[in-house]
Amino acid sequence: MRNFSTRRTVLLAFILTLTALAFFLLPLDAPAADPLGCATAPVTADPTPTVCLSNMVVVFNGVSPDNQFVVSWRTVKSEKGQVRLGAGATFDDIRGSEYQATTHYVVVSNLDAKTNYTFDIISGGKTYTNNNAHWSIRTGPPLQPETPYTIIGRVSNADGSEADGALVYAQVRDGDKKDTSGRSTWLSTIVVVPDGGNFFNINLGMARIPNNTQKYVFDANNDRVLIIASSAQGKASKGFKINELHPPAAPPSLILAENGVGSAATATATPPPPTFTPTLSPTATATATPLTPTPTQTSTTIPPSATPEAVTETAQAEATQAQAEATQTAAATETAATSAAIAMPADKVETSRTRVYGGVPTVIPPRETNNINWTLLLLAAVLIVGAGLLGLAAFFVTRKS
Repeated sequence: MRNFSTRRTVLLAFILTLTALAFFLLPLDAPAADPLGCATAPVTADPTPTVCLSNMVVVFNGVSPDNQFVVSWRTVKSEKGQVRLGAGATFDDIRGSEYQATTHYVVVSNLDAKTNYTFDIISGGKTYTNNNAHWSIRTGPPLQPETPYTIIGRVSNADGSEADGALVYAQVRDGDKKDTSGRSTWLSTIVVVPDGGNFFNINLGMARIPNNTQKYVFDANNDRVLIIASSAQGKASKGFKINELHPPAAPPSLILAENGVGSAATATATPPPPTFTPTLSPTATATATPLTPTPTQTSTTIPPSATPEAVTETAQAEATQAQAEATQTAAATETAATSAAIAMPADKVETSRTRVYGGVPTVIPPRETNNINWTLLLLAAVLIVGAGLLGLAAFFVTRKS
């Protein structure tokens, strides 16, 4: 009886060890979860799978234009898009009520805090109701806005052209196990070339925890942000340290690709060519030389004649012309000196600011790995070896008995 009890104990320990090992190993082999299915879904005649919700912001208690969220989606062909909130107001694309494109970006505003809302999308004149279930969202409690923290990047097509209309999503992710853990809600924007080229900018100060009840607190030096971009020309995604996308860091570029993977190019700041500043040459200073007194001579008066008068007029004309030329030369010299004196180096001239907008993606980002899994794997291995030794020891003890 004692022998049976010992063997049962050893078997139970061995089973528990294998269970623990399987528990720790499964996450290593499981595929990475799709971070934003609506952004990576293929475009079909029904745009429902591509509808994404983002930028949920509530800053006032009660109805306010500043309480809002964003609905974005993609379509096969260029068409007009709208969002109808319940049985009430209809909201147009931010690019205009008549704007037609294959990407659609609508801000739904004038919302109340802590309220449930349902909505449908109208795309190409047809109403989509999420298979009659409608889309729904609940606004969070009012949270005072944080100091803006803007990240900036660029989106380009595979041929190097500007990715006008590309949708861009961003999600903050904890990288140092401090401040807020896990991942934030999704933030978004759209690239509008007329408003600032192929740049996008997103304010991470709007990030919230998944249920929108608290702000997401991050460390720009240690935490990360996943960027996903998507348009009719392709998709791309890339994870960055937050401070890599914040000025004065040079904004990197996401390059869209038809294969859905895309790539990212890190921009390198190029110093401007040296600018030469004109240097004033020393200006000669005229020195007045005192005239030497000339002895007065007594001469016999000669009757005036016509010739001396002609000579005098000619001399006066030449003197007048010389004086005019001297005056013009002095004025030109003074003007050149003044222009050179006030000339500023090109690198001191403030460049005009470039307006930048926002953008969306469809790329499955690389699976994140967690170094702690290797530690757990080692622990599991130790447990297996320990269980084996324990089983052998019990076997020999039983046999000896």
